[in-house]
Amino acid sequence: MVEKDKILIIGGYGTVGSIVSRQLALRYPSKIIVGGRNKDKAQMLIEQNGLSAKAIYLDVEKERFDEVDFNEIHTAVSCIETMNLFFILECIQFNINYTEVGASFDVHKRFFELSDYIDNSDCLVIPSVGLVPGLSNILAFNGAKQFSEIEEIHTYVMLGLGESHGIDSVRWMLEKANSSFKIKTKEGSVVVKGFTHPRSTRLLNEQGERTFYFFDFSDHHTIPLLVDTKAIDTRIGFDSRAITYLFYLLQKIGFLKWYKNLGPKRLKKVLDFIRMGSERFGLQIEINGKDSLGMQSSIKYLATGENEAMATATVTSYAAELMYLNKTQKGLKHIEEVCDLDELKGYLEKHNIRILNTRGNENDTVQPSGQPGTYGTTG
Repeated sequence: MVEKDKILIIGGYGTVGSIVSRQLALRYPSKIIVGGRNKDKAQMLIEQNGLSAKAIYLDVEKERFDEVDFNEIHTAVSCIETMNLFFILECIQFNINYTEVGASFDVHKRFFELSDYIDNSDCLVIPSVGLVPGLSNILAFNGAKQFSEIEEIHTYVMLGLGESHGIDSVRWMLEKANSSFKIKTKEGSVVVKGFTHPRSTRLLNEQGERTFYFFDFSDHHTIPLLVDTKAIDTRIGFDSRAITYLFYLLQKIGFLKWYKNLGPKRLKKVLDFIRMGSERFGLQIEINGKDSLGMQSSIKYLATGENEAMATATVTSYAAELMYLNKTQKGLKHIEEVCDLDELKGYLEKHNIRILNTRGNENDTVQPSGQPGTYGTTG
């Protein structure tokens, strides 16, 4: 009888996937399978890093997976974003735990279609792990426990331009930078556009403020699924303030509409050549509301480190290990439902990712740099 003890990493040689493969292969030698559309790249990763792992061909966009032995897989981790459901359905049928890195809400929503099927299976499925969403949800969920009533939650994501980003992530960022989407405000649901409505805040490990702009990470859609808040949004900025402002100006004059003509490969070459800024990233969650005494209060969490891909991969590896060692949790769960924050902090610190937090009163609340109540079109 085949032992069901393998961890399959889909896209395990990409920017994030290669880190996940290395981290898990060092923890679980001979238990890791690196899969993807280029088996040679998977094998090269294994050989170059001296990993005790196996490479296979796997295209999750297909309906057949001839090189996959589902009977030996305990947990599957997808490091690519796809709308296809065929592979997930196979995993559920064979009671294989499944998780994936996913930054888009459309990708997250497809799990809702399978919720009854998943809940009636004997596996654990966790959608959308990584940094944002993923760690952002965990911090918001744990911070929310300290409030009796939550007024608003703001997520600020600072990305380092000194870091080399994969083509898929560049393509995704270009699409989202020019997209329109809904956010939840105290006045109701409104439609906004990426890289608009500047708001300034100070990251907990910095002295001065930075300006951030709306961006459609899916955590502002997924956090309210478990946390009751009157308003929530997510904003982005780069470690280079000049480049952040340049993106804002390009959006304002309509240049970002032409991103498809430029193409992600060309943009990636430009970014790799310029490399303005550092590899430092920051993820700050700010929650404002009332405490148990009815007093206005706020809490801030900051996750910071030197490599955003490393942070995304490390949270993903943590989720994979959690599933691999899991004996009791089953069904469709969000990462914040099954994660212990203190345990995760220790896991992250081993990879030089720190989590800071502070608590204050309403006087510490950061105010928007633009005019309030002028977000966009009511949805």
